[in-house]
Amino acid sequence: MSKISDFLEKIHSAAPTPLGFGADRSDKSPGLGLFASLNKPTKQKLSTLSNNVDAIIFSEKPDNNLVKDIAIPWMCSGTDSEDSVSSLVEIGCDSIHCDLSAAVSAIANDDISVFLSVPVESDWNQLMILNTLPVDGYIINPKDLSSISLKKLSEIGSITRSTDKYCLLSINQSPKASELEALRKVGVMGLIINGDEVSTPDIKKLKTNLTDMPNPNHKRKQRPQVKSVFEIEE
Repeated sequence: MSKISDFLEKIHSAAPTPLGFGADRSDKSPGLGLFASLNKPTKQKLSTLSNNVDAIIFSEKPDNNLVKDIAIPWMCSGTDSEDSVSSLVEIGCDSIHCDLSAAVSAIANDDISVFLSVPVESDWNQLMILNTLPVDGYIINPKDLSSISLKKLSEIGSITRSTDKYCLLSINQSPKASELEALRKVGVMGLIINGDEVSTPDIKKLKTNLTDMPNPNHKRKQRPQVKSVFEIEE
């Protein structure tokens, strides 16, 4: 299992946070993972992102000098052949991102995880077939997610709830806390931001919000029962 898949599996499992004054909370998984896509990587940008996101997604094969010292796992888009995938693995690539045009032989590599681009408009029959493909996860690409309506949430959920694969969602602005919780409840496990455009303060704020999300297994406070007005007091 790749590092990215292993990380997403921990989010999926959502182990409860340790309790007690002496408990170590440093291992607490965030509510959702945070990924940054990059078209124009630089050493400075990678250094900044490495301290604020969980993984990086390159749009094409990066220069070895840029990635040799990256402390977090990274993914690369585009797979032309088995040789191209092997060359990515040699320089530390953890996972690959592809579309339906990718050759099965190219992605059949046990050393990496494979994430497939899935359009949010996919119908149920398509999703049933996609779920049988030899990939580890989906990257869902809505056309516009400036605000999350119930309709868009249901479209995203129709994909996430049709599969047991890891599902990442591309976003163009940071969701509100209530929207983050709604996305998690429909099955999203990670968010992808545009690392070329989103400012560092905004990335840090989003990362904090994701880390501070309550554990999904937390118990609800018991609400006091209201007696009926028709009950007779003794």
